[in-house]
Amino acid sequence: MLCLAPFLYVLANSFRSEDGVTLTHYYTVFLSSPKYLLRFWLSLGLACCIAGGQVIVSALSGYGFAKCRFKGRNALFFALTVLMILPLQVTLVPTYLVLDGLALLDTSWALILPAVFLPLGTFLMAQGFRAIPDEILDAARLDGCGTLAILVQVAVPMNKSGLVCTLLLSFLDGWNMVEQPIAYLKDFERWPLSVSLASVLPADPAVRLVCCVLAILPPLFLFLYFNRELVEGIALGKEM
Repeated sequence: MLCLAPFLYVLANSFRSEDGVTLTHYYTVFLSSPKYLLRFWLSLGLACCIAGGQVIVSALSGYGFAKCRFKGRNALFFALTVLMILPLQVTLVPTYLVLDGLALLDTSWALILPAVFLPLGTFLMAQGFRAIPDEILDAARLDGCGTLAILVQVAVPMNKSGLVCTLLLSFLDGWNMVEQPIAYLKDFERWPLSVSLASVLPADPAVRLVCCVLAILPPLFLFLYFNRELVEGIALGKEM
């Protein structure tokens, strides 16, 4: 209950005014000042693109590491786990140079593409695919399924926990990004909600609290709806 105290404080005070309880602040954020909602939809679009792209990349690469035999597989997977422990700040400059060489700076792709190829999703999906018995995949091959068909029709449905866990963590990573927009985007209008609200907050404290409520709604909804799959996916990732 104690961990809910900050959220309950923000929610309760977002309805307060000098005259008592009011919905004026919510009207300001949701209707009369569209700039807040524009930031919200921009952040939501970026987070969804990052989550969708990372799920696709992680499913393909995770299945390759888990079920395909090729030279250097274990060494590459070890290198992948090493990359997972590198802090974001270490990779900011190399990523900036790559994006500059590709002429992607100051575009939405500068935020989406680097996040799509983060190694955590591949690790989680690979751990989930390893738990699938090879006999099931062999039976699918006998039925005439190719590698892609096995992945889409058999392996991914059986790895629902890893898929949902990757989806949620990548969405949260995209939703809460701070350093990347500041480093890769010069145009303030392209900054997502996580950065813009911290940089230019409304003068009214109650409106600030409403913006905080707005920012927490998507992660809260996803966590409450997929709580069981998230826990199972993280637990499966520990079984290394």
